[in-house]
Amino acid sequence: MDLTPDYDEFGRWYGQYKKRLTPEIFSPPLPLIESRDVCTEKVGERIDAAAKVIWIDPSSAANRLRSAAEALMDDQGIPRKGIDTRGSSRPISLHERINNWKAVKPDYTEPAELLLAVKWIGNVGSHDDRLRLADVLDGVEILDHLLTFVYDTTKDEIKKRAAEITARKGIPANRVHRGN
Repeated sequence: MDLTPDYDEFGRWYGQYKKRLTPEIFSPPLPLIESRDVCTEKVGERIDAAAKVIWIDPSSAANRLRSAAEALMDDQGIPRKGIDTRGSSRPISLHERINNWKAVKPDYTEPAELLLAVKWIGNVGSHDDRLRLADVLDGVEILDHLLTFVYDTTKDEIKKRAAEITARKGIPANRVHRGN
């Protein structure tokens, strides 16, 4: 809790102070993203884990967002392990997995670039305690946007319906003559 001077609309101080409360925890946690209902359970669970700690430990929440990025790569079928030059199994970094995702799905170049930003925020959260809440919320917003791109099929359904309407030249579907 902070006490701050209370000013009127003209900037004059009333001679009083008002209390300003800063939340530290919400129970149950506030939802972080709008796309929670469209993403897979594994990705969503990691985002929910970030929601539980974001107010008290932004760096920890950033690490959980990075974990959501790993789960997204798993869901997209991007392997965690590869083979090195000696034929031995080796782990593939998240950065490399994101680049592999771009190579496998070229139309996902924009979401992959967004995911790199989430990864970087997560890396700082994993190795440093200097992240502010605002930094992590940037990552949340970016992640939400890219999850909508990846998982929300509404845009595909709308494109399909528009193509059908165009093919019928706007004639209602129940009035289109179906030749025998």
